[in-house]
Parts: sequence; structure tokens; C-alpha cells
Amino acid sequence: MTRRRHTAEFKKEAARMIIIDGTPVQEVADQLGVCSQMLYRWKQEHLDELEIQTNPGAPSPKAMAEELAELRKELAKSRRMNEILKKTVGYFSKDD
Repeated sequence: MTRRRHTAEFKKEAARMIIIDGTPVQEVADQLGVCSQMLYRWKQEHLDELEIQTNPGAPSPKAMAEELAELRKELAKSRRMNEILKKTVGYFSKDD
């Protein structure tokens, strides 16, 4: 079995899909036909590369990616809570 070579642009785009778009790693792996472990490595390499390129005093790309992931989790939790509250209001507002 031969190893496939991926371009740097392909790897950056895959990392961008995970970091910026918030697409789950397994979904990206299925779409691109690569191993999920490879995607985790590409993501880390991309963040390391960005870390080197940033200006001193600027926010760290790794910290920004972590914050973005945390905010997405909080948003998902808030949406679930809103759905629960909507159902609760609908249940108690019924005229029986």
C-alpha cells in the first residue's frame, strides 16, 4: 500500500474546517478520506505554524482556538436549554 502525499494547502484547509468551521474531526475525515489521527496532527501543526507567525503581544492562535471551541460548547448548551424551556412553556400554557 502506498502512502498518499497531501499538499500543504490541503492540510491547511482540513485544519481550517476543524478549527474555524467547527466541523467534527470524524466528519472531516470521512469527507476527505483521511485518518482522524492525521487530522489532529495537521490541526496541531497548523496552530503551531500560526503561533510562530503571530506578532508579539497578539492573542495566541491556540488560545483563540480553545476559546472558540468553548464558546461553541456554551452556545450548544444554551440552545438545548432554550428548547427545553420552549417545551416547558408549551406544556404549562395548555388550556385543559
